[in-house]
Amino acid sequence: MLMIGWVLRQVVAAAEREYYDPANIQHALAELETQLDQGLIDETEFERQEDVLLDRLEEARQWANGTL
Repeated sequence: MLMIGWVLRQVVAAAEREYYDPANIQHALAELETQLDQGLIDETEFERQEDVLLDRLEEARQWANGTL
């Protein structure tokens, strides 16, 4: 049972590192801009998704500083 808990903590830690990785968020922002430039999304959708990603970037900074 202890091993399962350890494995779960490792999986959660890896997922957090990936989710809060600023490079991943920046990549998502660049992809979003590409979608806007190609006409795949409109300005309203771009702004909605951009807000989510910018909030996530702020959370990433807080997570990195241990203040989240």
